[in-house]
Amino acid sequence: MSYTDQDVREGRRLMNEGCQNRLGIGDKLLGVTAPGGPEGTLDQYCDEISLSPRTARDYRHTARMCTPPVRQVVADSGVHVSYSALREGARLAPSGKPYDEGYNTLRSMLQEASEAGTDRISAASYRRALGLGPTLQDLSDPASTMNVAQYLGSLPPLERDKVLRELVEEDDAFRDAVKRVMDDKRRRDREGRIDRDGDKPSKSQALARELVRLSDQITALMHRYPPSTVLDFTDAQTAACMQALGTAEVLVKWIGVRVKDDATTVAGGQQAATPDLVGV
Repeated sequence: MSYTDQDVREGRRLMNEGCQNRLGIGDKLLGVTAPGGPEGTLDQYCDEISLSPRTARDYRHTARMCTPPVRQVVADSGVHVSYSALREGARLAPSGKPYDEGYNTLRSMLQEASEAGTDRISAASYRRALGLGPTLQDLSDPASTMNVAQYLGSLPPLERDKVLRELVEEDDAFRDAVKRVMDDKRRRDREGRIDRDGDKPSKSQALARELVRLSDQITALMHRYPPSTVLDFTDAQTAACMQALGTAEVLVKWIGVRVKDDATTVAGGQQAATPDLVGV
């Protein structure tokens, strides 16, 4: 299957509309939450419009940096520039200033592209012009001469940590996937300490495993609904939550009794096995 020039034009039109929509949302967020104002307002507003607060902050910052005059320059150039590219120029460097303050580098690239008859500026070429490293997408490309591990290994430790954070922050789904992998690894490590090589799995081992997994689920739940989250339960939801709370309290007591009983039994056995020392 192939595509035509018309398909490309239509796709770019949709991408441009998506870019304008994101910048428009950013403008709205700037109006709703004044710079320096309480972030709780932003979180509540994001909940109302079903938008991730993290994504909202990205939209808001890019809209603040990519001012209407800059947007007009891009529109008048006739060169296709994606939202991803505009976001790269707005990102803050270690100095605290945008990598392309005022989008001066982008302006120069637009002029060069117009003179050369180039009809688009990719986010990758813009990043290279800004002296930034490759994106996660670039490193994941099978045609790339460098993979993620090689690129990170070529950096000094402090720069490696910074780049790794930036790579993870590029995409919410990727960040969540990395977190799931790391959480799963930590869980397997804990289960490895619980298991005893060569022993037939016992009920105690099975219970310890399930409690570890339950602990992970509880921790994840608390992270999903931090204290700042505004909750408005219906009567039925409140009743269900109270019932769950009662079950959790019973579970905690049940676990405490079982663990303490087992610990007491083990301690008693160890004490009985230890001979009394009698002075001569």
